Amino acid sequence: MNFANPAALWLLATIPPLAAMYFLKVRRRRVQVPTLLLWSQVVRNQRQARPFDRFRRHLLFLLQLLALLLLTFALAGPSISGDRYLGHSVVWVVDGSGSMQANAPGPSRFALAQQAVLDGVGALQGGDEGMVLLAGPEPRVVASFTRDHEALAAAVRSMQVTGATSSLADAVNLAVALTHSRQGRTMVVVTDGSDPSLQRVVNEHPGVRTRLVGKDAPNVAITAIDLRRSPTVDLESELFVTLRRFGGDSGPVGVEVSLDGQLLTSETVDLPADRPVARVYRGLGTTGGLLRVRLETGDALKLDDEALAWLAAPRRRRVLCVGCTALTGRALAVDSRFQLTAASAASPAEEATYDAVIYEQAAVPERPGAPFLALGPSALGDTPLPELVAWPQVTTWRKTHPAMRFVEPSALAVSAARAGATAGWEPLLDSDAGALLSTGVHGGQRGLMLHFAPTASDLPMRVAWPIFLLNSIGWLTGEEARGTQRTVAAGSALVREGWGDDGEEVRLERPDGSVLASPIRDGVARFGGLDQTGVYVLSGPGGRRERIVANLVSQMESDLSVLPPTPPPEQTVTARAAVAGRLSLLRPVLLLCALLLLGEWWLYQHKYRD
Repeated sequence: MNFANPAALWLLATIPPLAAMYFLKVRRRRVQVPTLLLWSQVVRNQRQARPFDRFRRHLLFLLQLLALLLLTFALAGPSISGDRYLGHSVVWVVDGSGSMQANAPGPSRFALAQQAVLDGVGALQGGDEGMVLLAGPEPRVVASFTRDHEALAAAVRSMQVTGATSSLADAVNLAVALTHSRQGRTMVVVTDGSDPSLQRVVNEHPGVRTRLVGKDAPNVAITAIDLRRSPTVDLESELFVTLRRFGGDSGPVGVEVSLDGQLLTSETVDLPADRPVARVYRGLGTTGGLLRVRLETGDALKLDDEALAWLAAPRRRRVLCVGCTALTGRALAVDSRFQLTAASAASPAEEATYDAVIYEQAAVPERPGAPFLALGPSALGDTPLPELVAWPQVTTWRKTHPAMRFVEPSALAVSAARAGATAGWEPLLDSDAGALLSTGVHGGQRGLMLHFAPTASDLPMRVAWPIFLLNSIGWLTGEEARGTQRTVAAGSALVREGWGDDGEEVRLERPDGSVLASPIRDGVARFGGLDQTGVYVLSGPGGRRERIVANLVSQMESDLSVLPPTPPPEQTVTARAAVAGRLSLLRPVLLLCALLLLGEWWLYQHKYRD
């Protein structure tokens, strides 16, 4: 037996005063009487009495002594070794994906899921504990394990459904990792069954049970939206939209396209059942703005009846070339998207008025004024460059990077290059001596660096030379995206580089008005999955701002078919978990002490009071 508070045993020192109360004789009250004849024997006994009388067995004393011992024992915190039995441990994983907003008809699927969890919380007994996780773009713990059932229910009511895709597998894996130490815990996944990872969850965790909510419902949705450069008019864009009907019969659907609230076009599209239909919209204008595509459906899910795209105003990109040679100037002059200005030198303030800067065999300043392309730079601020290497041989390159699109450098001949790794820069073109082309952030601006002078190679004699230059400047100025980087699928992570120096802060205002902040680390600002649909506003150092739109555009979420349950049917859990530990004796000892005091009071009232 152990004691949590052995200092309480000092209360045993109160036993002698308690016993003395039963040794001391009773002091009689003095009164005046007319005669002592009748009191002579009493007076004689009083004069012969001693201060302490002989101890006599007294039942009240024994009861009080035992109660004092029990109270002291209880306050000392006694415990013994044994199994400590716990209540039920229940974990609910709630699907918070966009399809849970469907209401077919009546309450939404998410409201039904909340009610299912609330019913489960209401069925918990006093010693049971619960935990709730929300499956969204990133799984989130809504309520950690608690036996406060009122607080647990309040947390469930406060949950908000997202407008993005989610992964039930990630949420369940997180729940398993957080609760692996709890034996006998029960895990329930509440979902509409739209996530295909649910089957993987059931296979990997056989003990996980599912609770399906909602009913099958037909739905018409926008499943893709994209902006691309027009193949016929170079400075104009085209809007691509994909529509699909999930379930139900084929029929017409009204489509409206507007720019900043002004209607551009309206049409009726005949949609077959379960087959995508692509539409292309031209004549978007030259002012740029927020494009909105809206369907007139009246179906169960409104979230996918509207999609947004941010159209950047088409314009020519202004490019400054410091130390520009004729070969570079001629290669850029063939593309009407770019307006080239040559200079022998420029200050950062002058560079800031351009969309991009090319440094050809020139030193890159410590803080460039714009995104830059360095062609065989002599210096990169204070960053040391590798030593010159003769005749490096190309080995590999990243074909997926926009700067390397349609570029074939396999037989490239380079007489001398500063090949090698540069701190903080990522190689795009490698050789046996190190990197020949890399990308990174310098002075708060993103850049591309060719580690050799173009004249020290046969690259200017190749078709790949103008293609590489146009790709690079297009990527640095954002021209190659034509708005696609600012139109993303809800649930996607947001990553921006070249927005400032490390330690500076970039803020993201969400569609509901809430603001998130992210510090810049290694030249990159990162935000988690965008869990709402609508317009986001990104703001950074120096007053830089950018608007981004997020749409559901997910066939998985727009298909409102409820998958049949694959796990075994839900069963009532009767077993309670037990863990090795120490069993506290405080409560039973206090209860016994209270019973003794109650018995002592009753005995005094009925036997000793008179």
